[in-house]
Amino acid sequence: MSDYPDSVSELCTELRQQLAERDDLDSCSAVAVAALSRQLRVAEDEVALFLLDERKTVLHFLWPKRFRQIGFIPYSSLDSLAARTAREGRVFLNNTFASVHHASFFEKIRLKDGIADRPKPIQKIISVPMVVAGEIRGVIQISRKGEEGDELADFDDQAANALVELAAVIGEAL
Repeated sequence: MSDYPDSVSELCTELRQQLAERDDLDSCSAVAVAALSRQLRVAEDEVALFLLDERKTVLHFLWPKRFRQIGFIPYSSLDSLAARTAREGRVFLNNTFASVHHASFFEKIRLKDGIADRPKPIQKIISVPMVVAGEIRGVIQISRKGEEGDELADFDDQAANALVELAAVIGEAL
């Protein structure tokens, strides 16, 4: 019995149809993020979508939206899990991510105006490539944010496998 709300194959079929009805990146991203957050039981601000440029030099943020205007990640970055995921084309699952050296600049940015509290750091993460026709199109990252010592559920292989299937569908649409 699955620990996740929807059958992944059913969700992939539904998501493929919903994405086919959209013709712009904003609405495709919003639909994809809503499905990912529901399936993997995370908040929408714990989902990140990146598109790899055609020359494979940078990963552009699609989500969170606020990051679109303020940054990108060099494909060659050694401190970025997203860049490493794109370069190596493999899944990374880390339930002790906060203790690993990584590019944390984006974790410090407030995603909404008017919030005084600093954003919570990423504690756990799954990072998967979006592979379309054998080519890496981008990266999806799902995280669990919280303070050190917070009781956050671990990600498991079932979640990673679900994300790989969903990433293939999302990659086709973006």
